[in-house]
Amino acid sequence: MIHLRGKDMLFIEAHGHVWEKLHGRRFDTDRVIPLENGKVQIGEKVIQFLPPEVRDDVFPIEVLKTYEQLLGFDKVVVLQTPCYGEQYEYINSFMSKEPDRYVTVGIPNPQDKQSYMETAALCLDRYKYKGLKFESPDIPFDMLASENQFVFEEILKRNAYFVIDLGWGDGPYDYPIDDLIEIAKRYPDLTIVLPHLGISKMWDPEETKTLNSLKKTLSILEHNTNVYFDCSGIPMLATKAGQEYPWPVMTDALKVAKQMGAIDRVMWGSDAPTVLVACTYKQHVDAVVNYIDFLSDDEVENLVGKTADKVWFGN
Repeated sequence: MIHLRGKDMLFIEAHGHVWEKLHGRRFDTDRVIPLENGKVQIGEKVIQFLPPEVRDDVFPIEVLKTYEQLLGFDKVVVLQTPCYGEQYEYINSFMSKEPDRYVTVGIPNPQDKQSYMETAALCLDRYKYKGLKFESPDIPFDMLASENQFVFEEILKRNAYFVIDLGWGDGPYDYPIDDLIEIAKRYPDLTIVLPHLGISKMWDPEETKTLNSLKKTLSILEHNTNVYFDCSGIPMLATKAGQEYPWPVMTDALKVAKQMGAIDRVMWGSDAPTVLVACTYKQHVDAVVNYIDFLSDDEVENLVGKTADKVWFGN
């Protein structure tokens, strides 16, 4: 529990990551090769992927559990992603011991139907994960093509979630919001989860002035009422846009969500550990809980825990 506004509130980390071995890929073919002190090589490029104190490029559950204790998380949504590599056996090993505390998702390849079907069966039927997570542009696919509708149909059959990262740049496969809105119209019963508030180009200094792309992202609720968002990773976006703690775009984005009637669809999350290159874990928490006077107590409770509890844990 987190003590906020004079009361104890359920506190859920709605977007964290752990891995036993970093063996993923980005941009369809480039492997993520761990180096040392938080650096990785992707293709020809070496980047500071993690804080330098993560010397072996591993982020095990024990580290996340320690943050849970320090910051008061009651539950954690452990999202998997292609750039880390699937961690099914590892995550199952600790989820099986605390099934009420952790949930996760599978990471399919929508470019390969047979592989996709196998992953859906494994993750949704056998492991009972909550959904499947997609990365655009890392593993792009044409969402509107008739031959790709199996992607959504298989998720709907199982009453699972379509979780999609819309991309952090301005490339040809980034931010396919028009296609996603069309999918929301086609499948109004599909539960869609958009991490990072759909990113919505918030790394662009011009976008932070108007948040027009974010407004377009939130407009998806006009077509499908089963859409949810988390506000993870915003410090990384804000840093690229030239902002410093407490990152005004974080507060501005939550204000826009409230104005558009979407605030009760937003969940607090961090995107640790990669976000820890831009801030400390506690700063990511404080940037929200210390700067949300414009939210009511009920809205705060939903943001920091109740919405995630309903969406991810069924409570």
